[in-house]
Amino acid sequence: MEERQQALHPIKELKNLLLFYSLIILISIATGVISHYLLAALHLVTDYRQDHYYLLFFLPFIGMLMAFTYQKFGNDSQKGNNLIIESTEREMMVPGRMALFTFIFTIISHLFGASVGREGSAVQIGGVLANKTADAFHLEKNYRKHLIHAGISAGFSSIFGTPLAGSFFGMEMAYVGKLERSALIPCFFSSYLANYVSEMLGTTHDVHPIGSLPPFNLKVLLIVLLASILFGAFGRFFTLFTHSMKRFYSQLFRNYLLRAFVASAIIVFVITMTPGQRFMGLSLPLIDAAFVGKTTFFDPIMKLVTTGLSLGAGLQGGEVTPLFAIGSSLGGSLGNLFGLSPAFLAALGMIAVFGCAANAPLTTVMLGIDLFGAKAIPYFILASFVSYFISGHQGIYTSQMIIQSKNIFLKQHEGYRIGTIKEASKNKK
Repeated sequence: MEERQQALHPIKELKNLLLFYSLIILISIATGVISHYLLAALHLVTDYRQDHYYLLFFLPFIGMLMAFTYQKFGNDSQKGNNLIIESTEREMMVPGRMALFTFIFTIISHLFGASVGREGSAVQIGGVLANKTADAFHLEKNYRKHLIHAGISAGFSSIFGTPLAGSFFGMEMAYVGKLERSALIPCFFSSYLANYVSEMLGTTHDVHPIGSLPPFNLKVLLIVLLASILFGAFGRFFTLFTHSMKRFYSQLFRNYLLRAFVASAIIVFVITMTPGQRFMGLSLPLIDAAFVGKTTFFDPIMKLVTTGLSLGAGLQGGEVTPLFAIGSSLGGSLGNLFGLSPAFLAALGMIAVFGCAANAPLTTVMLGIDLFGAKAIPYFILASFVSYFISGHQGIYTSQMIIQSKNIFLKQHEGYRIGTIKEASKNKK
């Protein structure tokens, strides 16, 4: 009897493996399709908003609508990507409505001028699809975990057109100091397939040429090092500011509807103090301007403030594209200051500010290769790892578990989530 069971075991494993990759194909195709239509919808509403500036003044009421929906019907959906991260570590209930809410409210946020991104929605959708599929087919623990990592990769890849970076993001997003190598093949497979599906449907992505690289010498090396330190500082301050605004509003207003209204009204006031629509929505024109040297140091600061206020108010979207705008405009400004190519430093800033805020240094390097080619890899590595070190144990995803600290002075943080470090430090005292 035992010999027969042993003979059947490989057959069972093969069936499980075939089912697993069949589900990856299903999730990747679905995520690629959804990302395509999300991008198409964002393009339409952005064009409409640009011709109807007055829509911005309705943002406080949109904030209230979102707050009411998530409060009454969200069932933890408001935790967003942090809930997806936690679901990679243990089996838990991830509400399917989260995918629908984030899709609809991301579009609405952009229509009414919030300074938010788009990756948050795509990653949430990929993660929700993976969780619900794993539930439906009663997948074993490891298969379930890897399916969720693959769903994350599919969402990131298809929304940005960066399959190499998407592959690594799925393995790197949940942790600080760890790469989920056991999910490598599922993440690569889902990332490239989802991106392929999105592009087959007609999705196109903006291209920003990095141009010719400056000659490698000590001066250039020192400028890149200094710029990378500033990229890390901006990434760190972005996360601190965003999380601080969320806490501040929660403590100031007990009534969640009043909180949403006032927080959104503050965004309207700040944006009306700036020229045009430069800091509304994704701010893709700001990224374009950075690569041709038409940004100042005012631009990254204002994009940081408007995005931090928008996310702090609970408006839906994401952080990554605004981080691209912050980093590229900062880099382009530094290029003008130091007499280097603005496109070169804008490219480094674009990937590095995102990477340190997301605590994803390997994804950062791969993102540089996806977006700008492999010729600047040494600079990508330098900018990625310096900014990652400078940003400390801060991050846009508070549920990230610190597996390996960034330096010996932060060893005491290992084993904690980013969002629990302060509380843990107080308890130790």
